[in-house]
Amino acid sequence: MLNLLTNAVKYTEEGGLILKVAVAEVKDDTASLRFSVKDTGIGVRQEDMEKLFSAYERLDEEKNMGIQGTGLGLDISRRFSEIMGGKLWCESEYGNGSEFILTLDQKIIDRTGIGTFNENEGLEAQGPYVPQFIAPDADVLVVDDNPMNLSVIKGLLKSTKMFVTTADSGEECLEKLKVGSFNIVLLDHMMPGMDGLETMARIREQYPDLPVYALTANSVAGGEEFYKSKGFNGYLAKPIDSRLLERTIMMHLPDEIMMKPAAEDAEAGPETMPEDMLWVDEVEGIVMAEGIKNSGGISSYINSLNLFYDTIDSTADTIEKAYADGDIRLYTVKVHALKSSARIIGAVSLSEEAQRLEDAGNNEDMGYINAHAEGFMADFKAFKEKLSRLREKPEDESKEEIPQDELEGAYEAIRESIPQMDYDAVEMVLGQLKDYRLPKEDAEKMEKLGRMLKLLDWDGMEQLIG
Repeated sequence: MLNLLTNAVKYTEEGGLILKVAVAEVKDDTASLRFSVKDTGIGVRQEDMEKLFSAYERLDEEKNMGIQGTGLGLDISRRFSEIMGGKLWCESEYGNGSEFILTLDQKIIDRTGIGTFNENEGLEAQGPYVPQFIAPDADVLVVDDNPMNLSVIKGLLKSTKMFVTTADSGEECLEKLKVGSFNIVLLDHMMPGMDGLETMARIREQYPDLPVYALTANSVAGGEEFYKSKGFNGYLAKPIDSRLLERTIMMHLPDEIMMKPAAEDAEAGPETMPEDMLWVDEVEGIVMAEGIKNSGGISSYINSLNLFYDTIDSTADTIEKAYADGDIRLYTVKVHALKSSARIIGAVSLSEEAQRLEDAGNNEDMGYINAHAEGFMADFKAFKEKLSRLREKPEDESKEEIPQDELEGAYEAIRESIPQMDYDAVEMVLGQLKDYRLPKEDAEKMEKLGRMLKLLDWDGMEQLIG
């Protein structure tokens, strides 16, 4: 493979090359593998094809006179291929590049999947984000037991002006469907209690034509077919791609409620991390660039960091209790949720640890869980100290003290919005209050309200606000 790739680079002056690896066929305990290296180089004449694999023969000496090498590489590569029971050949159109193809049979030792490959060119969009559509009359129901996932999806859809209704369980999803009218449902696969597959079966009993897509952090080959066989219209892999999310939703919205975005609909957002947050990039165990990408932008990333920090204690308590009670299913579901949360903030190593424990839980491998559960929780809880600067916010004396009537008006607006579960309204009021200096007791109450809002703890907010 190294020889094929090196040749593709040597003989390609303009354009590039593509390496593809695929399983062509699986039969019993044998997988037929197909490797392909395709370039945009000068190509090979049909009459010269066999000379390619002959020792010491070089083609197009005039064009290739500047290229170093003996010409032995392809001859040796083909011989190795044949010794391994495989085949190596070339397909080419002169002037339009070449494709070298290697096929081999590989014995399958272990059928367990080794993970998910997510293709990513690493190209970040620059400038304001412009949504592909605007639909203020559309309503999407997002169901996920992880508040961070709900927050991220709300952030990704904010610029579309859609109304986003959330539910944190399969049971709540079914209740919301009874009273609401939704254009599409995004339903998490792994949840405690009634999981996504059970919820989907119940949905199809009452709503056979409702578009429903699975949300999963464990996307694998054949995932589309699997979820469609369970009644879903398809699935979206986490971390969610904003463009793919919008395109998926657009397929199920009536043309009359979709509008083309105008210039003012662009979401500007910060293009660089604020100076007072740059310390996050120095935190051990966090890759800030990865977190910004997975959160869908800098503003969403900062919100994700705060939400992750605020939920460390409650998440740790839930996971530790499930482990102590021997509730392997709940333990696995909650570790799965933490895997997703860690990935959203760029805590790559912690997310990978969670993945290994989740796999062990799914395989009921208590030996692995018993050996690693304590260390994993210690690594997780360490982020309480690592991210503690998030709460070190000195009082800004330059801010104007809030007039009493505006403070009372803010309380009243929040009281009216909580029973309606109007997330955007409460978020807007809390945002406006940040422009003022509040009395200490009120400032603490509003900060607590903000944390409860991110957790969608409506009952707790109602009790706090009185």
